[in-house]
Amino acid sequence: MKYATVLILILLPVLALGETVTETKQLELSSAGIEVLTIRSGAGFLHVQSAAASEKINIKADIQIEIGQNENIREFINDHVILSLEKIGTLAILQSKIKAQPKAAAARINVTISLPRSMQVSIIDGSGPIRVSDLSANIKIDDGSGSITIENIVGNLKIDDGSGNIRLEDIRGSIDIKDGSGSIQIDGIKGDVRITDGSGSVLIQHVDGNVTLADYSGSIDISDITKNVFIRQSGTGDLEIDRVKGKIITHD
Repeated sequence: MKYATVLILILLPVLALGETVTETKQLELSSAGIEVLTIRSGAGFLHVQSAAASEKINIKADIQIEIGQNENIREFINDHVILSLEKIGTLAILQSKIKAQPKAAAARINVTISLPRSMQVSIIDGSGPIRVSDLSANIKIDDGSGSITIENIVGNLKIDDGSGNIRLEDIRGSIDIKDGSGSIQIDGIKGDVRITDGSGSVLIQHVDGNVTLADYSGSIDISDITKNVFIRQSGTGDLEIDRVKGKIITHD
C-alpha cells in the first residue's frame, strides 16, 4: 500500500468566535500502474481536471473551518478531518471528508485535482458542486446533492444524482443519467444519451446519436438530433422536439 506525500501550507492554531480560516494541504501520488482514481468526498466543491504531460495525481485541499472561541484547529482537524490519498492495486483512492462535527463548528473541504488525461475517474460525493473537464477517460459519478458540470470529455459518462442542476457540454461518448431533481442541460454530444429524470427541466441539443428519455415532471426541449428520439415517459410540462433526423417514438 503506497501513500501520498502531504505538504501542509497553512496552519492556524486558534480561532476567534465565528471566524472562518482555511488550511491548505497538498497531496501527491505517482500515477504509475494506476487505472482509476476513486474519490470519496463530503461537503465542499470538487474540481477534477487534466494536467498536461503529468505522471502524477496532484491534490489541493482547502479545509475551511469555523468553530467557537478558543477552539483548537489542530485538535479539530485531528478529530474530524479525513484527508488521504493512497494506491491500492490499480486504484488510487482519495478520501476527503469531515466526520461528525460539534454543533458549534462548521467545516468543508474544497478539492482541486489534477491528473493524467487518460485516467478514469469514479466519484462518490455527499454535497457541493462538482466540475470535471478535459479528460479522455470514462467517468462515473454518484452524487447526493449539488450542481454537476462536465466539459470536454472523450469517454463514457454515468451519473446517479440526488438533486442539483446538471450541465454537460462537448462529450464524445455515451451518457447515462439517473436524476432525482434539478435541471439538465446537454449540448454537443457524440454518442447516445439516456436519461431518467424525476423533476426539473430538460434541455438536450446537438446530439450525434440516439436520445432516450423518461421524465416525470418539468419541461422537455430536444433539438438537432442525428438519430432517434425515444420518450419513455413525459410528465407535467411542455414537450418540444425539433430537427430530428431519425424517428420520434413516444410511449405515453
